[in-house]
Amino acid sequence: MIESAPLPKKANRIFTLVTAPSIEPVTVTEMKDYARIDGSDEDTALGSFITAARQASELYTHRAFLEQTWRISYDWWEDMAIELPRPPLISITKVETVDEDGIATLYAASNYYAVTDATPGKIALRIGATPPTNYDRDVAGYRVTYLAGYGSLATYVPELLRLAVKQWAVVIYEERAMTPDPPPNIKVLLDLYKVWN
Repeated sequence: MIESAPLPKKANRIFTLVTAPSIEPVTVTEMKDYARIDGSDEDTALGSFITAARQASELYTHRAFLEQTWRISYDWWEDMAIELPRPPLISITKVETVDEDGIATLYAASNYYAVTDATPGKIALRIGATPPTNYDRDVAGYRVTYLAGYGSLATYVPELLRLAVKQWAVVIYEERAMTPDPPPNIKVLLDLYKVWN
């Protein structure tokens, strides 16, 4: 999944999912119990519906529910602190500059720290640190890789978000179709966690 959007000062960004969550916030068994579905003939399909509901819910709320790795690339380093989409932020994996041949140079971790209690989280340069510089590439020459999500276990995801995923997965199961926006009753739940900026 790649998203592009303008940042302040009209810098371009490229936002890429590097590693998807290894589990879902709702199990097939939990969904079947909730929807009163018997048998196991459709378990594979139900698992796909849960994944689709989680992905759509994350896209709508602009959040990461379960631990996942994202990479964001910038044309230039803009400020002493830069917001990282898809909160909550867990940690920053690495910061790199990339030349036109795709060769990456690591920017020392001692120059920055993660602001994990902000929404969205931020990468902030330490006082006295020199921002990374890149004279070898004009487009997407700065790259930040980071870990986002509520954690590695489904129980770390807020219960209202788990309920929203469960309900949306049931709607997909019953209608055998995906709606572009959450149904009204599910939207109410997701709006409580939506990152509006």
